[in-house]
Amino acid sequence: MSRSRWASVAYVATAVFFVASLAWYVVNQEADRFVQLGLVLSVLALASAILLDPQRVRRALSGRQARYGSNAFLLALAVVGILAVANYLAYSSPQSVDLTETRDFSLTPETLLILDQLQEPVQLIGFYTADSVDARDLSRALFEVYQRNGRGKITTEFVDPRANPVAADRYGVQRDASVVVAAGGASEVLSVPSEEELTGAILRLTNPEQRRVYFLVGHGERDLEGVDDAGYSEVRRALEAKNYQVDTLSPLSTGAIPEDALALVLAGPTTDLQPVEAQLIEDYLAQGGALVVLSEPTAALSAAQPLDPLGAYLAREWGIGYQDDLVMDFNSSLPLTAIAAEYGEHAITSRMRNLRSYFPSARSLRLEAVEDPALRLTPLVLTAENSWGESDYIGFTESGTLKFDEGVDVGGPMLVAAAGEDLESGSRLVVIGDSDFAANADFLGVGNGDLLVNSIDWAARQDKLISLTPKPAISRFLLPPSSQAIGGIFLITVILIPAAVLAAGIYVWWSRRQRG
Repeated sequence: MSRSRWASVAYVATAVFFVASLAWYVVNQEADRFVQLGLVLSVLALASAILLDPQRVRRALSGRQARYGSNAFLLALAVVGILAVANYLAYSSPQSVDLTETRDFSLTPETLLILDQLQEPVQLIGFYTADSVDARDLSRALFEVYQRNGRGKITTEFVDPRANPVAADRYGVQRDASVVVAAGGASEVLSVPSEEELTGAILRLTNPEQRRVYFLVGHGERDLEGVDDAGYSEVRRALEAKNYQVDTLSPLSTGAIPEDALALVLAGPTTDLQPVEAQLIEDYLAQGGALVVLSEPTAALSAAQPLDPLGAYLAREWGIGYQDDLVMDFNSSLPLTAIAAEYGEHAITSRMRNLRSYFPSARSLRLEAVEDPALRLTPLVLTAENSWGESDYIGFTESGTLKFDEGVDVGGPMLVAAAGEDLESGSRLVVIGDSDFAANADFLGVGNGDLLVNSIDWAARQDKLISLTPKPAISRFLLPPSSQAIGGIFLITVILIPAAVLAAGIYVWWSRRQRG
């Protein structure tokens, strides 16, 4: 074999060694000894090829082809340089343009104003496991918009709560696909990372104020410190994670409702309030206060009094009354557990469409007509039709037989929760016919915790601290083409265009044949 043939083999070996080294580096992401050996062999093979046939190298560098090749190389080098500079500028100063008609990937003017006025750093932390990849990607896109408009004040991070449970516990994260907004040593946990929620949390954290909620005590209510299944420690933890200050209050002992009370919560009392306490709450609501009542069925109370002054006031002035029954729901595997089949149109439940809540041993409510035109009542939670309110719960507990008595029991759907708002005084009221649903044993069950926390948020007027400009909703309809249009499309695309191409080909072939 001649030296020229051996040089050709060496050139091929050079290419093989170099490509193999590059492939190994791309796969392993490490310049290990195999990559280094391949590069050394490729250099040795190239040197051998040059030594074996130096005339070929001399011709390649001095001929016309070399001149053309050098021009092409310089042009390619210039193009690569331009692309490198353009990519560097784009990376160092990223810009984006939202071309969607409804500005889906742009922040509202109110949010942009708040971000422009930030004086301290704000951190957005997404807690997502591998089971919530799609939700994480949506949050990542939203985070990037906030970071891009935050003038260096917004930082973002994503954490897997399974891999880093310490971080999840630090911020009080209890559920997958939660978002934490942290600023100034305080933080809030959001279960719905929308622009409205993120902007509201940023506004609250960067403008700290007293946000105090009082849980009434002295009537056998749920224990905020209790860590057993019946306790409310999870409720307290969730509220504190949203930057609330949670305290207890005994109106009978203090003789007054504190002025800093954003809302009062009466969680499952086993005895009725005294008339003087009911009067204090009535006066508090008349001045624009807020109350959340979680009432257990009479059958579950240990020492119910024949007179319930607070319940009488709520029915008389607010039109929300208690039913003396026990809700039975055959849509549940446990008929004594009522399941939310429908939510009302309200700020409390607007984000709970895909979350079902359930209520162990619930009583039903009724909405009554009131003469106050400023009062707005909204049903919040309704069970399905295959449910009823069992009025003879004593007989049920003795016999254990589930039976709907026509004319005695009230048929479903049953109202389990309702909200009211006085548009004149600004007072707000939420009544739920159960307190078990928010106890530690069931707080994290589907939408149970969200229902209570949302109710307290709304009652305390923390649901919307900022009114964002609504994005226009554009409805588009696809009108299917008529049969004549479908036929015309088929004629043009399937018959005429291919026929024209075929005719042109035949014409060219015939013309060349005629020319000989």
